[in-house]
Amino acid sequence: VLYEDARKQAKELDAEFASTKTLRGPFHGVPVSVKDNFTSLHGYDATIGFTAWANNPGKKDACASAGAIIFVKTNVPQTMLAFECSNPLWGRTTNPWNNKYTCGGSSGGEGALLAMDGSALGIGSDIGGSLRIPASYCGVYSLKPTAERVSSIGTQGR
Repeated sequence: VLYEDARKQAKELDAEFASTKTLRGPFHGVPVSVKDNFTSLHGYDATIGFTAWANNPGKKDACASAGAIIFVKTNVPQTMLAFECSNPLWGRTTNPWNNKYTCGGSSGGEGALLAMDGSALGIGSDIGGSLRIPASYCGVYSLKPTAERVSSIGTQGR
């Protein structure tokens, strides 16, 4: 949860717009959640559920230039190679409609959060169903771009 940094960034974007009347980018001020495999968040880990990858924060911030406000990183299954969403570092994410069921994986944290109206936009990734399965399980929509249409540079497990 990145609330303090998100509030700070929102205030900065408000001040910037008030003085320049110019949007920083296409997602200016939009609260966005990001799957835990993205390393391009300055100061925050991308662990994909591995305890050994904790405490190794990202060095870049790829979303700032687009104006997006990243306020949370969402859970994934360890190694991202499962159709459920559980790992020893962050625990289990369940289906938002019935906690006896899975939310799917590997973008299961994104699917569950979006189904609960917890984010305006979520960023995940998909090679073998990682966006499509959670979307189906949680009752939301996802867009799976063609392979490498959206760069995977800056992701763990790439």
